[in-house]
Amino acid sequence: MAESTKFWSMAPIILKMSKDPTNFYIGRPLWFSITFLYISVVYVVQNIWFDLVQDFQCHGNLSKACLAECYENHFTRPVFGVWYVVGFAFSSVFFVMEFFVSQSVHKQTKIFKKEHLEKKSINTNSNVDHMETNEDEIFDLSREKPLLAMYLVYFLTQLSIQVIFLAILIHYHLPLIKKPIWCSTHMCHGPYACVVLGTQEKMMSIILLATLSVVIMMFCIMFFLYTINTYLVMVRKSA
Repeated sequence: MAESTKFWSMAPIILKMSKDPTNFYIGRPLWFSITFLYISVVYVVQNIWFDLVQDFQCHGNLSKACLAECYENHFTRPVFGVWYVVGFAFSSVFFVMEFFVSQSVHKQTKIFKKEHLEKKSINTNSNVDHMETNEDEIFDLSREKPLLAMYLVYFLTQLSIQVIFLAILIHYHLPLIKKPIWCSTHMCHGPYACVVLGTQEKMMSIILLATLSVVIMMFCIMFFLYTINTYLVMVRKSA
């Protein structure tokens, strides 16, 4: 109960963090939601794979040593490790981008306050204590070329991460449980037919991650094209 209360108490914090301080980065709440969704999905689907060692069984009178060797020969590539690394890379790139956005917003805030003070200094009856920047003030960061270029790199990086992750899921992880397993090693002469219990649940977990990866790729392409269009429009105006 305490854990549930603690989890839901984070919702207002996430909503406050995802508040968009710009009129350009309109997808900020979306990317916060996707990051939170990815972490939640990985946390849920990993429970299906926790007992993978116990779920791996072979027909025949095999010793534990032979069964372990068959397991190691079949699962030669990491599963959890790849999911965690991709999740860490996806989240890290996002929060690095958020850091640069916050720095740009901070810079715009200082400029706004300076201009605000200069305007207020004309009126001698104005109160200096009320010269704070409005919390809902919107900044036009789309005028900054370096930030737009950074957005292009950001979306391209996220797209590359998801393309690699999708390829790993389809070409490496899915065949681990979909294809027939035959074990024949130097220690255990066979071949022995082996199976992984809970195949359908494990396949659904991989399909779920692959679907989420495709959705993220689509959003990356959309925002990438949108950023290019904004950048080209700005270049034409400055020309």
